[in-house]
Amino acid sequence: MLTIIFGVAADGLPNERSPDRVTVRRILTVTLVVICVGYAFWKVEMTRSTTIRLEAAGYNLTYTMAWGWGMDEKFSLTPVGALISGPSSEWIEIWKRPYNAGLVIYRSAESGTYYFGAGYKLFIFDPSRGVLRASCDIKDIPVHTTLATQLSTSRSHEFDETIDPGARHLFTFIEADQQSGTIPTMPPDSRYYVGLKYLGKMGIVRSSGRLGRGDGVRFVPADRAPEPRLSLYVGCG
Repeated sequence: MLTIIFGVAADGLPNERSPDRVTVRRILTVTLVVICVGYAFWKVEMTRSTTIRLEAAGYNLTYTMAWGWGMDEKFSLTPVGALISGPSSEWIEIWKRPYNAGLVIYRSAESGTYYFGAGYKLFIFDPSRGVLRASCDIKDIPVHTTLATQLSTSRSHEFDETIDPGARHLFTFIEADQQSGTIPTMPPDSRYYVGLKYLGKMGIVRSSGRLGRGDGVRFVPADRAPEPRLSLYVGCG
């Protein structure tokens, strides 16, 4: 009678009933490849982005939304013609309701500095140096106009609607009938921030898909969507 030790018979011959290690490795390799390909496909399917050109800066701005167990957003800036992305906000977790997302875009009429409001953080971009800075300091918020000062000190929704009727918040879906486009050649002055030009906003497009969490992202320029109320806000906690 032959004694079997680790799949090898006592006479030195392979045990016919023991698994072929090469075959097992191949199966494991194929399984891992299938899992990786499936995960990559899922990530692509659950991610949407849109890109616009910041002509005055010489940069492309890309806004990306990722759906998964939660929701995350980010934006990145890439010099026009470059293959490698430049500075980025990194991923920002979306809290609570799905439309608590969005990016509002301003440019200083004097210095050319860009201000991006992402709800919880203020981002300041100096295109001359290619530097993007995130801030949670209210001192970095641009100077308020008279209207914005009244709104920022108000505690009454009725009063807000009296002095600024119909204004929308940054944290709202982009409606399906709001058309995309490019930044206007002559963007309007901001109603809320002194010396800034309002360029437009990016956000999630409203739909019934993804359990009501929107489906797709879009840029809506200033001439096709009103300026969100007080959207350069910091609320880092």
